[in-house]
Amino acid sequence: MSLETDPTIEQIISAMPQRFNPDAAGDLDAVLQFILTGDDGGDYFATIRDRTCTLSNGRHPDPTLTFKMAASTYVDMVMGRESGQAAFFKRKLTYSGPINLVVKVHTFFNR
Repeated sequence: MSLETDPTIEQIISAMPQRFNPDAAGDLDAVLQFILTGDDGGDYFATIRDRTCTLSNGRHPDPTLTFKMAASTYVDMVMGRESGQAAFFKRKLTYSGPINLVVKVHTFFNR
């Protein structure tokens, strides 16, 4: 990972509403929790409702889907260097929530 060229976690997270693809999400009503550990980590959640995406810092009391990974793994996934599936099978990523939502989340956000 090159710190000079990669966006920070804060930049990636704050850009999620602009990268959101409402056509892919359709009528989804869900809260996506991101627990990012290590350097530059933090807790964030994205609320997807009414074809919009809003972001908040912290932990939601009842998220629909929770992802937990190192912040560096999240950057690698967003930058296209590692797929979520590969990260999961390498045990770099864990999740709790419905599998049918897990496999579609990447389509909700443009690169």
